[in-house]
Amino acid sequence: MSSQSQWMLFGIDMRHIGQQWVSAWREFLFSPVSPLRRLLDEPVLLIRPEGAQIFQGGVPGGAPATLQAQLLPDELALVRPLTIPIAAEAELPAVLQHEVAAGSPFTPEDTVYGWVETGRDATHLRAVLAIASRASVGAWLREQVQSEATADADDADAALPEVWVDAQGTLVTLAGFGEHARDEAYRKRLIRVGLMGLGVLLLVVLCASLFAMHQGARLKELQQLQAQIAERTRPAVAMRETVARANTLIAAANEELRRFPNPHRELVRLTDLLDDSVYVAHFSMRGDELRIRGRAEDAAMVMQTLAETPAFSSVTAPSAITAVGNTGLEQFNLDITLQDVAGEGEAP
Repeated sequence: MSSQSQWMLFGIDMRHIGQQWVSAWREFLFSPVSPLRRLLDEPVLLIRPEGAQIFQGGVPGGAPATLQAQLLPDELALVRPLTIPIAAEAELPAVLQHEVAAGSPFTPEDTVYGWVETGRDATHLRAVLAIASRASVGAWLREQVQSEATADADDADAALPEVWVDAQGTLVTLAGFGEHARDEAYRKRLIRVGLMGLGVLLLVVLCASLFAMHQGARLKELQQLQAQIAERTRPAVAMRETVARANTLIAAANEELRRFPNPHRELVRLTDLLDDSVYVAHFSMRGDELRIRGRAEDAAMVMQTLAETPAFSSVTAPSAITAVGNTGLEQFNLDITLQDVAGEGEAP
């Protein structure tokens, strides 16, 4: 890989990126075809044989002109079209000077020129170049201008009118005559507009900063108000948390009661259901399952009584009822399943 190709990125030589950036800004701010220059340039009254016309930024029209330009006869100017590669745009001043030196029949000290871009595409820039003799233009200009302020082109260069050339339908300004006044006026107006734009930008930033400060102060007030409300409602919040914890404990207790009903309540229930001829010798309870063992004169009646009780879902005898010797009593073993006791609040 060559050393030159190492600096190429997407077809752009990165060694000249700074020059290209400066050239782009120069083109935007000071090019005769720049839209900004057409908007801010000083109007010029062009004097030509067929009549006077006002131009602003190279385009006909504009406010009343305070500056003048003279149209140079075609026989006093040499016009050349140019096609310049876009890659050489960063070196455009040097390219133009080379073209002037190659195409001018006059000595370097006697050569004046001007150029205007006429178009461009992806690869080339098209321009028109006008070359003339400084002495010939000065002699012609003295014949056209009768004012004492412009009688001597060498001593009153600042008061000279501009000299324009009609180059294949495009007006080109020759450098070195009266264009300095327009350039200076454009630069002052450009600086003034730039300062106004900067002032507007600073004003916008200031307004945004003031708005942000106001919103920040408002946010701080709201935060302080929130802290005050939180401090005032701290007892209520604590009480609410206490109630929530109590509700959780109550729910847990109810769940435990559902899983493990109160055996004392069931003992009271059995005492109410069974008469004095029945006694229970053994009572056990696991969850909603009861087991009782006892004796009665009629054990079957005891089982029937318990089975008809709404609080019991089922009553079964895991073993047969047996008679107890000659006592006239019968021994029973019963398994009892309770109904859902979650909603029960008191014993019958």
